[in-house]
Parts: sequence; structure tokens; C-alpha cells
Amino acid sequence: MKNLVVLLVLILATVKSLWSQIPNCDCKSDLDFIVEKLKSTPSYKKQIKGDKLLEFENTYNTIVSKLTDSTDINTCYKFLQQQLDVIDDFHINLYSNTTYFSSEALDDTEKIEEFLKNPVFKKHPKYHRDLDSLRQSLSHKPSETIEGIYKFGSTSIEVGLIESSENQFEGVVIHSEHPLWKPGQVLVYVSKNSFDRYNLLQYDIVTRQIKMNRNIRFENGRLVSFKKKGFEHNFEFKLDKTSNWEFKQLYDKVQYIYFGSFSNATDNIKAFKAFHSKYKNSFTAPNIIIDLRSNGGGNSKWSDPFLKVLRKSKAKIYVITNQFTGSNGEQFTLKLKDKLNAVHLGQTTFGVIAYGINYSYTYNTPSDKFTIMPTDMNYHKYIAYEGHGITPDIPLNFDEDWIEQTMQIIENDTKK
Repeated sequence: MKNLVVLLVLILATVKSLWSQIPNCDCKSDLDFIVEKLKSTPSYKKQIKGDKLLEFENTYNTIVSKLTDSTDINTCYKFLQQQLDVIDDFHINLYSNTTYFSSEALDDTEKIEEFLKNPVFKKHPKYHRDLDSLRQSLSHKPSETIEGIYKFGSTSIEVGLIESSENQFEGVVIHSEHPLWKPGQVLVYVSKNSFDRYNLLQYDIVTRQIKMNRNIRFENGRLVSFKKKGFEHNFEFKLDKTSNWEFKQLYDKVQYIYFGSFSNATDNIKAFKAFHSKYKNSFTAPNIIIDLRSNGGGNSKWSDPFLKVLRKSKAKIYVITNQFTGSNGEQFTLKLKDKLNAVHLGQTTFGVIAYGINYSYTYNTPSDKFTIMPTDMNYHKYIAYEGHGITPDIPLNFDEDWIEQTMQIIENDTKK
């Protein structure tokens, strides 16, 4: 009997040790910390009044009512994001600091086998129905619907995205040659937001760290790195990028300029100065294409100098954006349209334009499990575009090169 008691104690100790590998946090303290940081932002001060203040407070109270001592990190992260989402400010970033695997260990078979025995892997959320039936069902979904079969980036992973409840979707691994992912595991949760776009709560492919991509458009079969089967073209991106700063003479009457980033990175500033010095007097064609695809923004010090140069050229401006054109990239787009009467082509922009981050201060929550980067710059005059983005005058097709399409539009405009 004594030996049995000892054995039970050992078993319970072992179970407790295993489950301790799935960490919890004091989510209430972290939530209170996040709320205080949000209250310091220009977006909170501008927006959270009247009904919005009531929504903010009700969201807080609802979350608090659901918290327990056993609230785990991933659940807490979802709650913190829920509080943050009351504010229409897509510059605010919230990160989970907990990782469970490292990229350096991907070549270590023993560490992979150890991870596959870990409760983090074994208790990972799963789809409990038949995967063959799921694949069959999703293969018949119309191409324009968000449900379907996706490839995840350049990996060997295929994901079936299926609606779990109204406007809520689960991305289930249905095929994987990746050592850390098995069929049936949930890789991403997708939810429709108030802007008719999607928030993607997903796990990092290696670290299993949870993260959020907010306000993503579903177009051309794409949800960020998830690309739906049957959509082979990627012309919404610049596919031949060699630099953030490019100038080309396409034809006698058309010049092309690519601005890939206006960031304050040292190398980018150096490249800007060299580019501006070399080409500031070269804009001589009657038609100039400005390509801002995937320009995530940065400092207007590196964008606005070209407004004067382009105005001096007296050229007809055609500006191209995609859904990943954001922040100062969007502000520059509006300035080109408003000040130079530019024709806007391509895809509606991201919609992360009304606020900004100057000092990039980050703050760890009391548990150290999360980090928030709040906004500190106020461009509230652009609030009409926050979340919505800037809609192009002329949308471009996804099955043909965007520069060639723009060239055809220029040719047609010239004939008028």
C-alpha cells in the first residue's frame, strides 16, 4: 500500500511538472497595464468618448469576468487584443513574448522529438473531424469565398480554412511535411472585423508564439502569407525588387520610380540621400509612375522632398498601391492625389494612417509575458481612412502585370 502511495505521488508530481511547461500569467494585472498604456495614446484620447467609452469599459468588465487563476498565456493574449481592438488604431502592436521552440533547433532530431512529447504540442488545439471529408468539402467551395484550401507561404503546409461560427474561421493543417506541425492542428484563427476585413490570430510556424495580423483584406485568394489554391498570380507585389529606391526610363514618355520604404533605418536613409541627389533633376517624362506597393511607411522626411521634385516636372503622376501600402506610404499617396492630381491605381491600401509611432517605446506587462508598443503620433485628420484604406481610382487586375496595365492606361489617356 505504501509503495502504491509513493507511486501515485510520483505520477502526480510528473504530471504537475509537465503541465507547468504551459505557462499561465496574471492576466488581470496585464490587462490593467495595457489599459493604462492605451489611455496615453492619441487615438484613445480622440476616440474613446460617449458610446465608445462605454464599449471600452464594458469590454474590460466582460474580460475580467472571464479571467481565472489558470488563464493561460494564449487566452490572455486574445483578451488583451480584444480590449485593444475597441480603438481604431492599427499602429498599436501587442506581442507575446513566449516561445516554445527555436529555429536553431530545427536541425536537431532529438530536440524535435522532445518537443513532440511536450504538452505544448500534445495539447495544441485540434480539429476533431475527418480531415479527408474536410478537404473534400473545401475543394468545392467557390473561389471568391474565404473558405477553402490554402498554402502557407513557402512551406510544405496546406491549411483548410473552415467557418466554425458566424464570421469565425479555423485554419486546420490538412497536409504537412514540417516536423513541428501535424495534420489536424489549428494554425490560425480568422475573424471578420467591423471594417469587413479579417484579423488573423496565428501561431508562429517554428516558435509556436502566438501573434496577430489585423485588418487584412481577402483578395486574389490571399490572407497575408496564406494563399488559396487556384490563385497563381502575385502581381499585386513587385516581383523584381532589388532596392527600396529605383528609377527607370521605361519609354521616352514614361518614367518609373519605386519607393519601397520610407523607414528611418540607417541604410535606407543613406540610400534615400544618394537616390535623391542622383535623380532629383531626372524626372523629365510627361508621365511618371510612382510604385508604392508594400511600402509600410516611415518618415515623411524621406517622402515629401519628392513632392517638390514631381511638381516641378509637371508630369502626369500615376501612383500604384497594394493592400500592404501603409502609414506614411498612404499619407504620401493622398498628398500625390491632392497636390499633384495623381491617378491612383492598384489595390485599396492597408488603412493604418491616422496615428503613428515616433519613438518606438515598448513596455513589458507585469508578467513579462507580453509587450505593447503604443502610438505617440497624431494624424487624426486621416481618421476617415483608418481601417478602411484609400480606394484607388482604377483597380488593377490580379492576373496581369501591374506596370504593363498602367502603361496601357497611360497610352489610353494620351489618346484622349
